[in-house]
Amino acid sequence: MATSAVSSTSTSASSTAAKTATSSAANIAAANRAAAQKLLTSLNAGSGVDVASLAQNLVDAESVPQKNAINAKITKNEARISGYAAVSFVASELNNAFTALKDQNSFSSLAATNTQPNAFSVTTTASAVAGSHDIEVLQLAKSQRTISAGFASASASVNGGNPMSLTLTVGGVAKPAINLAEGKDTPQNIVDAINLAKTGVTATLVNTGDTSGPAFQIVLTGPKGAAGAFSLSSSYTQVGGAVSSTPNAGSSGLSFPANTANQVATDAMVKVDGITIKRSSNTLTDVLAGVTIDLKAPTSATEGAANLSLVRDTTALKEKFKTLVTTYNDAASMLNVVSDPKSTVDTYGATLVGDSTTRSVKSLMRNLVQGESNTPGTKITAMWQMGLSIDRSGVMTLDEAKLDAALTDNFDDVVKTMTGNTNGLSAYSVQPAGFAGEAMRKLSKLIGPNGPLLSNSQNAETQNTKYQADLSKLETRMTTLLARYNKQFASMESIVGSVNSQKTSLKSSFDGMMSVYTNK
Repeated sequence: MATSAVSSTSTSASSTAAKTATSSAANIAAANRAAAQKLLTSLNAGSGVDVASLAQNLVDAESVPQKNAINAKITKNEARISGYAAVSFVASELNNAFTALKDQNSFSSLAATNTQPNAFSVTTTASAVAGSHDIEVLQLAKSQRTISAGFASASASVNGGNPMSLTLTVGGVAKPAINLAEGKDTPQNIVDAINLAKTGVTATLVNTGDTSGPAFQIVLTGPKGAAGAFSLSSSYTQVGGAVSSTPNAGSSGLSFPANTANQVATDAMVKVDGITIKRSSNTLTDVLAGVTIDLKAPTSATEGAANLSLVRDTTALKEKFKTLVTTYNDAASMLNVVSDPKSTVDTYGATLVGDSTTRSVKSLMRNLVQGESNTPGTKITAMWQMGLSIDRSGVMTLDEAKLDAALTDNFDDVVKTMTGNTNGLSAYSVQPAGFAGEAMRKLSKLIGPNGPLLSNSQNAETQNTKYQADLSKLETRMTTLLARYNKQFASMESIVGSVNSQKTSLKSSFDGMMSVYTNK
């Protein structure tokens, strides 16, 4: 990364600015002395003076030190902004590394091998246990599906425009009546009313495209499982106001041929290690601890039961710990680069020398991985017991043999110590969440919109805006001063010219008088 690239020729911004300011001040002072000497010589000799250059030198003598001071502050702030950006980046990378280890599900390291993947699929969590199981899918859970007789259109009247009422009985329990008002007795009205009632039975209006007869049919689908079996009865308000089980004359009514189900509601039946299990869903989460089994089809009759093998594979998990070590050391290295006054690293070197935020970030990082977890395990309570340690210089190392032993012998402890056995906790949660969860919270606050890194960077940008305004004000003031000097020196030049003219005239008169007396 950038922290490893060292430039032997680069110098800090502050020393460069100081040397530039000293050199400019010395050059201006020398120019002013030369201009003053030129003025004196000119007055004595009677020659002209470069008053424009003299005025500019006087203005520069006053403005350049101030400009240099302001520009030095701007340069320092720009360096600070670069330094904060670098620290924020490495802290964000470290946060990502901890986030990859903060959830219990992040430790789902069991590899599942299934001899009949067409019959079911398997997903595991960190609480799953390695082992081998025989699974036989006998039957899938299905929903009752019942199809009505046909209708001419979606807007055809079912009861001659008169009110009607529907009653659904689901799992042997009668649901509240579904009443359709006058003029609301079309197939589409019936579908909408059933879905709005939320009884567990859903309705769909299907256009079969059959040109030989009524093409629209209502399909009712119940909840999955045997307990989702349902029946529907209809009652119709007659023209005279009486209620009947038959629709008004000339109306088709709502009927289901023989009121039989086109698909019968059934439970899923699975035999796991010789034990028959019945469930109303095809997603089984409580059969094997930490394992979700999604049923797809009955297992092959010729092959018999499928074999499910769960084997612990910590390869991917170890890579996450290695990434944590790498990003931690990158962050520590960058903090050293920005805070070292002797650093010669381009762009970021010595940009935050003496900065208190840098010191606090160093302290925060060390505290993230030291001490005991707030959710300790029985035998594993600290990171050093998992092979993670920090030397005196702040470099983190990983003892892979010790990590392997912890994952093999005390896997549950490792998970609890790192995650608190939690999943999906946000940076704002206060629930104990282990080393990784707590680190994610603290680093998220550090690099967040209200964190010190962004706040300090924004403050530096605000100061630079003010300094730029100060430069503009100084430029305006120096422009006015230069105009005043030019005006004063022009007046002086006029006076000196007049004196020189008088001197020449007097000298000529004296020379004439002397020639009279000396006959020369």
